[in-house]
Amino acid sequence: MALARLVERIERTLFVHYEDSFIYFFEPNFEALPTELLLHLFKYLNPSDRCAASMVCRRWYDAYCYPDFLRAMCLHIHDVEFVDNGHPLKSLLTSFRYFMDVRVTKVVFGNKSEFWSEFGEAVETLTLDNCVVWKHKLISILKYMPRLRALNIHNCPDLFKTWKLIENVNFTWNLDLLQLTHLSLARNNRFQEFHFDYLVNMIPNLNSLDISECFSSIEARQRILMLNHILEYVRTKRLQLRHLFIGGTAIDNLFLRALADIRELSLKSLALMVCEKIPLDEPGIIDLLRAQTQLTHLDLSKSLALNDYALIQISKSIPMLETLILNRCWMITDYGITAIKSLIYLRHIDLTNCERITDAGLVGGLFTHNRKNVRKLYLGLLTNMSDAALTKVSFEFCDLVVLDLGGCSNSINDLSVQYIFYHMTKLQELNLDCCAKVSDAGITGVNMEEKAFAIWDIELSFSIADLKGLRSLKLSGCYKITDVSFMRCFKFRELKELSLARLLQISAAGIEQLVLGCPSLEMVDLSECRTITDRCIEIVTKCEPRLTTLKLQNCPLITDESIKHIIVNCRVLRTLNIRGCIKISSYAEKKLSAGVKTLRHLHGSTREEL
Repeated sequence: MALARLVERIERTLFVHYEDSFIYFFEPNFEALPTELLLHLFKYLNPSDRCAASMVCRRWYDAYCYPDFLRAMCLHIHDVEFVDNGHPLKSLLTSFRYFMDVRVTKVVFGNKSEFWSEFGEAVETLTLDNCVVWKHKLISILKYMPRLRALNIHNCPDLFKTWKLIENVNFTWNLDLLQLTHLSLARNNRFQEFHFDYLVNMIPNLNSLDISECFSSIEARQRILMLNHILEYVRTKRLQLRHLFIGGTAIDNLFLRALADIRELSLKSLALMVCEKIPLDEPGIIDLLRAQTQLTHLDLSKSLALNDYALIQISKSIPMLETLILNRCWMITDYGITAIKSLIYLRHIDLTNCERITDAGLVGGLFTHNRKNVRKLYLGLLTNMSDAALTKVSFEFCDLVVLDLGGCSNSINDLSVQYIFYHMTKLQELNLDCCAKVSDAGITGVNMEEKAFAIWDIELSFSIADLKGLRSLKLSGCYKITDVSFMRCFKFRELKELSLARLLQISAAGIEQLVLGCPSLEMVDLSECRTITDRCIEIVTKCEPRLTTLKLQNCPLITDESIKHIIVNCRVLRTLNIRGCIKISSYAEKKLSAGVKTLRHLHGSTREEL
């Protein structure tokens, strides 16, 4: 009945009205769409498209403010003076919006700001990245966030340098963050035991801890002490902890054995790096894998000592695994990778840079009758994979959303990409970086020497245009691609990111057709494209109003005229790279900061004025 009433309201609002055998047509009144329908339609849009749609009218904006949609948006405050009377806080404090995800990078916190008391109550995720902040300031910020669920403190060494043990005793500000469940101290935070204890004591319900890349640069003795301290905390919270990330830090066998011996510890997610040779007698990694049978996410990136025996144990002991990341696990061979065929629930597989894997391992491990669950597949830098294996991949993984083949120059050619375009029509992200054998024929399906399908007198070929939902496309280094591809089949309404670096045969004519067919571009990379001119930059900046990132590194033909086009046309540009553009003067560069108010990252030309 509810659905019937909804349909009736739509018909009454949008289409026709019958009265005495006459039909009266009304103008579409889209702003009067039922809220239920608006929310349902907005679910099909990505965050940037929803933001654009919210500008239509007040009701559409109200739909955009639905909590689930706001969680997908992030307020990023970068490299500004954090004062209430400066940009952007002055504008934010007069705003009626609220933000659930706040990210602050390269900011020096100074005087007290009303921002946190004004917006802190709605914040659920807070990230401080590369900021200068001290303990008292951090606590004064957190006290305004009763709904905080995730706290990320990345690369903030000054926080712990100025935080002394004596302060930990004297400073008695009690703060219990009851909703907070995830704490990340990843990347270059050289904290000590009392720093860690103080933070985790404020978070009684912590079930997710990330300390990746924190102890790799400190001396061995201190690293062992800190890891043992972390181990003791895990032992204390074994009934509560579900996610543990220690990637990027060399873990020895003693730590792995101690972690495996913690009874009643049942993790859902685990990330670590195994660099010590796995011993034959009492191997800690094997015992750990046998104990953690409930894992759904396992990241073993850069585990140079991980061998086939460990991978076989993963396949036997962890049947519910959904994410398996083996990036740069060089010891893995075909024998080990074949074992993962029993992991039927995998949704995310990353075998990037596992250089010993060949066609035999891929066919034996990836191809089963239960691979329809897989949504993300990363096979970059597999130099021993052939085009025959890739063709089989395209047949087997028809429901992929992300496919990364960057650096697979041996296996990617015009024929193999044809099968990708035919079978993987649900792709949203495709990486073909440095696949130099791909040409216009493979991208467009025109003038193919060998058709993808040829039966009797029927010949079929396909084009990249069949990937209608594409949002990210990387073609850097595919130097055989020319304007022909852009003119024939580049019509992607949802495409956000496009990388065309090192394409040497593109011109203004192709760029014009490209931007007309892809009106939603936000990131464009034209680095080292030696045929790109000022006219190309004018076309891109005029036709792409959402452009936030533009990379023009080492483009020798662009001049100060391009800078003028950027200043006039780019209203939301945040990142610009013009390094190596020898014809751009320092005078033009200086105009950018004043001309483009939103610009946050400017990588200027290194040319010196004589």
